[in-house]
Amino acid sequence: MLPLQVPSEAIPRWLVGLLCAAAVVVLGPFAPWVVLAVWLGLWATRLHVRLLRPCHGRRGVAASITLLVLGMGLVPVAAVMTSLVVDAISLVQGLVHSDQVQQVLVKLARGDAADTTQEGLTSTSSLAGLLSHQGERAWEIAQQVAGATAHVVIGMFVLIAGIYGVLVDGASWYAWVERHAPMDAVTTKRFADAFVETGRGMAFGVLGAGMLQSIVATITYLILGVPAALPLGLLTLVFSVIPTVGTAIVWVPVALGLAITGRTEAAIALSVLGVGVIGTVDNLARPYLARRGQLQLPTYVVLLAMFGGIELIGAWGLVLGPLAVRLAKEAVLVASNRPS
Repeated sequence: MLPLQVPSEAIPRWLVGLLCAAAVVVLGPFAPWVVLAVWLGLWATRLHVRLLRPCHGRRGVAASITLLVLGMGLVPVAAVMTSLVVDAISLVQGLVHSDQVQQVLVKLARGDAADTTQEGLTSTSSLAGLLSHQGERAWEIAQQVAGATAHVVIGMFVLIAGIYGVLVDGASWYAWVERHAPMDAVTTKRFADAFVETGRGMAFGVLGAGMLQSIVATITYLILGVPAALPLGLLTLVFSVIPTVGTAIVWVPVALGLAITGRTEAAIALSVLGVGVIGTVDNLARPYLARRGQLQLPTYVVLLAMFGGIELIGAWGLVLGPLAVRLAKEAVLVASNRPS
């Protein structure tokens, strides 16, 4: 049955605004999951298209296989990252409880800050072993975040369903938005491109460069025999969002701790590698990855947007902060009649 055609003035504008505001309030808590779902869905589209032919054009089947492939890659990574987060939290908590700066540096060099070192993780050969190794600490943290468990579970469901929806119905969704958006098709396309650009730019320019630095730093910590090398590598990734000096926030205290504990040669080696290798990776990789990502925002603005987002809404601000600023920039350019 075709929908009934009614004149646009049949419903007051204030009622349209009120209902839209109510929809935003209802859907708002899961907006970050929806954003990630769209970004990941668009990224997985190439694989989905390749699977359409062997699936005889059945988009649902191809989408299900695409999700399965993504899950096979993402689930083990998520499990390992969860373990590293647990280790990093234990490490930071141990450092926070230290009364003096020298105690902090010594704990970094000796690995006393965390309850365990990376040995258990590196010796784990399966997911079951990993979960067993992290069991006690995972349970403690689970108790602390029990109130957020339902939100995370629902969020994961929203993410998976969203990726599936983008793969199967993404084109029709965009066509609906294009028809009903309060702007012309060209302007809608510009905002859509800015949205996609932000996801790509964050993945390449921020996360990509940070991952390279984190990998190099972790290998350096392992070679030099620094305890808790893997949690320190994760902290290196976290601080890598600060250009040029971010990773030094991690490796400089570690080098000082090595020197204080009598490991002078290791301290010198870490200092040299920190400046000459870890820092060089950032200077070389970030511009190249930023060009690949093509995020039309200065690095400083991205950094401010991430920190501002964290301040306002927590960890999800890392994603939504730069997205809001990039869309705001596009709105200014559209209003001033200028190209992107």
